[in-house]
Amino acid sequence: MGIGRREFLRLTSLALTGLIFDPLKAVAVNDNAYVNKKLGILFYKPQDWGFIAVKDFGKLKSEQIIGKGLDETTDEIWNELGDPVCVVTKYYQDKPEQKGIFSPTITLNITPKNELENLGYETFEELIDMSHYGTSQILKDFRVTKTYEPYNISNCKFYEFDAEYLFEHVDIDEPLKVELKVLKGEHNGFYYDFNCHQSKAQHQFADKEFSEFIQTIKLI
Repeated sequence: MGIGRREFLRLTSLALTGLIFDPLKAVAVNDNAYVNKKLGILFYKPQDWGFIAVKDFGKLKSEQIIGKGLDETTDEIWNELGDPVCVVTKYYQDKPEQKGIFSPTITLNITPKNELENLGYETFEELIDMSHYGTSQILKDFRVTKTYEPYNISNCKFYEFDAEYLFEHVDIDEPLKVELKVLKGEHNGFYYDFNCHQSKAQHQFADKEFSEFIQTIKLI
């Protein structure tokens, strides 16, 4: 259902106060606020975190080591996953002293429902189960550790679960245990997929930031 066009426009105007931007552009960023008018979503990133340009996501992908799925190449897997609509991370500046340190990160993927129609699922819940299996083929030792009761964000039903996996990266000698919080919802012909990563093994906690971030999400 969303929050309605009038309320979304009101909140968007507040989020973009003081920003000079092209009204024809779909995406606008103002300090901590992110607005995507085309997809009808607004949220605020954690304070002092940074947005990563999607064009720079290729570098991040090239540095992460992932599984081969069902005998697919790494490029084929990334192509199937698609690039995120937005990436927010704690250590957004490429500093030498941060090499090898896991940066708590939030990614947002949005997929048109018609792109997944040939997968053979009947309900959104079945699609979520399928995504769990697919993720387990890509991320080492991936497992779901907790499932929450569905709840509403902007009058839209969302499913939340916690998981963990071993993160493998060219700058990290050994696989690193990472905790993942995922929110999945369907709205206006799209599937919304928020992924919140942190690593308690490296003392890179972000539970507070994730919780506050979720509270800011608004859908038209």
